[in-house]
This record gives sequence, structure tokens and C-alpha cells, in this order.
Amino acid sequence: MSQESRRFPRVQDVVIPILREALPHAHVTSWTPDIDYREFPIVNVRRLGGYRHRGYPNKMDLPVIEITVYHDQGLVAAEDLYVEVLNALFDAQRTNKQVDSGYLTHIRETMGMTQFPAQAMDTWRVQGLILVGVRASRKE
Repeated sequence: MSQESRRFPRVQDVVIPILREALPHAHVTSWTPDIDYREFPIVNVRRLGGYRHRGYPNKMDLPVIEITVYHDQGLVAAEDLYVEVLNALFDAQRTNKQVDSGYLTHIRETMGMTQFPAQAMDTWRVQGLILVGVRASRKE
């Protein structure tokens, strides 16, 4: 499906560039790399559902994203990086930061940071769910 028929961007196309710019020390992805190729820390962004805005169904998407942080320097380091992720997203929304594909209209944490078992030995994992509003970039 083309961007023209979609009318609003994929949430990953907005969130990942924001996080990559704000967190140059982390690997921001939408798919966790194979265990043999992982470099830590990792921030993974995955859409878990959501819905279209009732008043603007062809202009605004309201997806829920799962933010998962993997770190090899301990639980506190993973938690701190998760906080950095949230700060970057809230800052981007507050300042109406535009990336090539769009911007965040609002943000709400629906499930706060939660510790989960990590898949790799000697790593830590925390994740949370965030509802964001996504719109296409403003055309000038």
C-alpha cells in the first residue's frame, strides 16, 4: 500500500527516527537482531494494535506500541534507557518534532515499565506499552 492511499505513516517510520536521533548510544530497531549479531543496548519498537482517530479516520492513526529495552549492563541500565526513550517521545510530541514521514500528536503510557525475562544470558529486559497519535508530515 502506498503512502498516498494510507494517508498516515507507519508508526515505526515516525518513532524510530525520533529515537535514533535522541539515543545514538542505542540500537533502535523494529525487529530484534539474531543473537549472533546483537549489540547492546537495544530498543525495539513494535506495533501491538490501536485504532484510527474517530474524527479523522483517514488522517490520524492511534497505534499502541510496545517499547522493549534489552541491556547487558544490568537492570538499572535497562530501566534508565527506557526512561530516556519515554523522555524522547514526550519531547518530540511536545515540540511537534517532524520527521520525514510524520509526527506524534499525543502520547500516553498505557502500561508502565515492566521487567520481563531476557532471552539471552547476562542481559536484562524491560518493556512498556504506549499509545501515540501519528499524522503525516505537514506539507508546506
